Amino acid sequence: MALPNIKTGQTATPLQQLQEINEERRLQTENGLLKEALAISNERCNTLVSLQNTLILDLTASVNEIKGDSGNYAKRLSENVQSAVREIREITQDERKFKAELSQTIKSEITQTVAEAKNYALEQVDETLDEVRQQLKATAQEIERERSDMKLEHGFRKFLFWATPVLLLAQTFAILFLIFG
Repeated sequence: MALPNIKTGQTATPLQQLQEINEERRLQTENGLLKEALAISNERCNTLVSLQNTLILDLTASVNEIKGDSGNYAKRLSENVQSAVREIREITQDERKFKAELSQTIKSEITQTVAEAKNYALEQVDETLDEVRQQLKATAQEIERERSDMKLEHGFRKFLFWATPVLLLAQTFAILFLIFG
């Protein structure tokens, strides 16, 4: 038996009905809170999406600007590289010319130095040859003198070689003559 409510005048409902009513109100409250949270979340998501869209537009503009700058930098870099390559080629050509001129100069100087050294050596050889010739002449004269001296000495020796027995024979005759005579 249900008791009546004094204020409302309604009779009390059984416990099971109260639980169902309680469950229904809890679900309504939950649904209301969820709807409110969903609305707040939706509003914040829209704000974040709007902010992200703004950031994406800014980043896209920055990327496009960087792409443009990158193209300009690449173009300038390419021009600088080409200019540097041209300068290096010119320097290399100048270096080759310098090396060729230097090589030619060295070659001509070496040729001139060799010619001068050859001429100097020939002069020295001629001078030495003249000295040797003079010494040879002097030696030849000395040899001639020695030869004539040797001939004289040889003649004297020959004379003494043959004169010694003749003189011994004459001495023997003189001694015999003095002894017997």
